Amino acid sequence: MGLMKPRVSSYVDRGNELIANGKTKQAMNLVSHGLQYYSERVIDSISPYAKNDAGLIVLVLRHLADEVEKNNPGAKELAAGMEKCVGKPSLQEIERIKKPNRK
Repeated sequence: MGLMKPRVSSYVDRGNELIANGKTKQAMNLVSHGLQYYSERVIDSISPYAKNDAGLIVLVLRHLADEVEKNNPGAKELAAGMEKCVGKPSLQEIERIKKPNRK
C-alpha cells in the first residue's frame, strides 16, 4: 500500500459556487488566491535558477501549459476568460551572485 497525496479542492469549483450564490467579489478573491497559490509553488520549485537558463524555463513552462490544455478540455477557454478579470501577481526577482565552489 502506498500513501496518496490528498487532493486540494478546486479554486474554480468553489469560485463558481460563490458566483451561483451571488458572491462574485468573494469568488474573484478566491480565484486570485488560487492564482497566487499555484504561482508560488511553481516559483519555489524552479528557484534559484541560473539567469542564462531563463529561456529554457520559459520553454518548459509553455510546454507544460500546452500539455495541460491538451489533456483538460475547456482549460484553455477558462484561462482566457479568467485572464480578462483576474489580476495576475507580478514577479519580483532578486539576483544573487554566488561564488563558484572552490576545489
